Amino acid sequence: MENKMENPKAIGEILDQTKKIEEYNWNTTQCLNSINMLLTSNDLARTKDDRLSKKFEELNAKVEDINKLTSQLLEDLSKRHN
Repeated sequence: MENKMENPKAIGEILDQTKKIEEYNWNTTQCLNSINMLLTSNDLARTKDDRLSKKFEELNAKVEDINKLTSQLLEDLSKRHN
């Protein structure tokens, strides 16, 4: 048997906090885009530093996972709140 939170006020507050996380995620994504441009040379889009680029790619992949999970959570919370 699955437990579900039924308190609309609590769900609403969780929804509000998760929306803030989503906003921070968007800001993080913008920063990652800026870093990507700095790591990529204008010469055929090759990276300037392979080691840094690899770490950056790992970070970018994890941030993408967080963004997807946050979106899924918001969708679920929105359904429960309405």
